[in-house]
Amino acid sequence: MIPITAEIRAMIDKAASSLTVGEDEYTDPADGLLHCRACGHPRQAVVEAPFLNRVIFPRCACPCEVEKRQRREEARIRQERLERIKRRRSQGLQARYLYDYTFANDSGENPAMDKIRAYVEGWQTARERNVGLLLFGDVGTGKSFAAGCIANALLEQDIPVLMTNFSTILNRLCHIINIYVIAKNLDCRFIIKINRCSSKSYKSGIGK
Repeated sequence: MIPITAEIRAMIDKAASSLTVGEDEYTDPADGLLHCRACGHPRQAVVEAPFLNRVIFPRCACPCEVEKRQRREEARIRQERLERIKRRRSQGLQARYLYDYTFANDSGENPAMDKIRAYVEGWQTARERNVGLLLFGDVGTGKSFAAGCIANALLEQDIPVLMTNFSTILNRLCHIINIYVIAKNLDCRFIIKINRCSSKSYKSGIGK
């Protein structure tokens, strides 16, 4: 901000007549500029504008206003993250009961859960090294619960996850294969698939 001379002060006082002063602002008699009532810092600057051949007095943010904006932006980012995680959880977990498969709900009776926790904690490294995790055991030993714990822990880190099973995958693959086998037998060049919905709405997909 350039020094306030007598000439500039006269210009400030003249411009002040057209300013709207907020409830959290006041005009400081010392410099004639708007100041924040909370922190006392200026909310106006004195700037030389050569392209206009004059001095201008634009509004500026005081420290507490900058802090408020930062808090609002941080809150917006947090809210967007929560909404994104919620959306990804509904898309990635195929059943509502899987939402409760978390490390917080682990009874601590299965010693293998310590290794599973360690895998999640080191997931970024495992991903870079292309290292997976194989869960095996008899029925009722907690494989699905452990997989759900991994899924929910990664989702909480804002990492997209899809938890499914081979039966679902095979059914979908068989469905796709059947369509293309029929198309090949009929010597089709395009496939048009229509999913019937409500009476006045439908979805369609066209593939080559």
